[in-house]
Amino acid sequence: MRFSLLVNAAADSAAALTALHTAQALLDTPDHQLHCLFFYRDAVHLANRHAWTGDGTQANAAQQWQHWLARHDVNAVVCVGAAQRRGIVATDTDNTLAEGFSLAGLGQWAEALISSDRVIQFG
Repeated sequence: MRFSLLVNAAADSAAALTALHTAQALLDTPDHQLHCLFFYRDAVHLANRHAWTGDGTQANAAQQWQHWLARHDVNAVVCVGAAQRRGIVATDTDNTLAEGFSLAGLGQWAEALISSDRVIQFG
């Protein structure tokens, strides 16, 4: 079964970590496939390579997502429009997008919906 996850949860939301734990559980289940992770709205902050480095939940969630994606070959897509509005990708020379994430528009999310058996939304 192919799953896609829509992550809308802000980095300081418990739902951001719930989405991460769900993604891991899907990878660990033999008959499930994680087709696409789509980060939208405030969830784009999870893809900021310069996440605040304090002890807060926001940094914790962003760092956990970034470390997890570095270890797994998963299609992690950040909405380009939402990222630009939040300063994640202000210009081509000022790209703060963390490794493991790619940019795409809502059209790619629509394609993921068509290709998935199930969709789960967080946030």
